[in-house]
Amino acid sequence: MRKELGKKGAIELSMNTIIIVVIGITILTLGLRWIYGIFGGLTEQSTQIEQISQDQINELFGKTGDVVRLPSNIVTVQKGKTKNAQVFIRNKLPETHKYKYIVTPDEGTVPAGSVTWYKQEVELKSSDGFKDFVRFDTTNLVLKTYSFRINVVCTDCNPPQNEPPVPLILEVVAK
Repeated sequence: MRKELGKKGAIELSMNTIIIVVIGITILTLGLRWIYGIFGGLTEQSTQIEQISQDQINELFGKTGDVVRLPSNIVTVQKGKTKNAQVFIRNKLPETHKYKYIVTPDEGTVPAGSVTWYKQEVELKSSDGFKDFVRFDTTNLVLKTYSFRINVVCTDCNPPQNEPPVPLILEVVAK
């Protein structure tokens, strides 16, 4: 036997449908707001990070036009240990250029592997900076003071531009 739905059954079915649709729209709206809240702030955060980076570069280099900056020109390391010296390079030219830097001892030679740095070219936009570390491994060095020069070259400038070398002193001390 088939039971007929009356008007009351039809109204209950309509009410259930309406409630389900309202709950679905509410959940969809809340979900979209949540996703927008997560991804909507990314553009603003990206802009803030870019500004902070530019401020830090300006702080590191000050108002000078120096291409190379070392927070400290003297590095003291115990014999047998390793230590990193920070090097900051900045493009002071108005266009994007490629730069490379070389660390050379002032006198004599230094055993291979005792001084390492990033030896590839770096492309920098105008006023952008590059941070690197010169790593000193004193395992094969004798106790004394070593003097180095950091030379920066704009490799794609015509003619290639050499900046004045920046001195870096390494003091190898006893343990």
